[in-house]
Amino acid sequence: MNEKEVVEKAIEYVNLFGYIQWHELRSIEFNNESSIWKVVFSAKQNETEEIIPYKLEVNSLSGDIANLQMMED
Repeated sequence: MNEKEVVEKAIEYVNLFGYIQWHELRSIEFNNESSIWKVVFSAKQNETEEIIPYKLEVNSLSGDIANLQMMED
């Protein structure tokens, strides 16, 4: 997977939840040893419209997404 594909997959995944919407990409990096993309982004809470930072990981080989977590500012 390339960077663009990872971001598109992450946006689709995040928007499926219904309580948050993807807002913007903050950073993305690839770990060669684990073949994992680490994606840091912000999302808007649908009820409060508050913008909150999150992170998740995308496996470059399988496309699996894991470890979606809210972050502290």
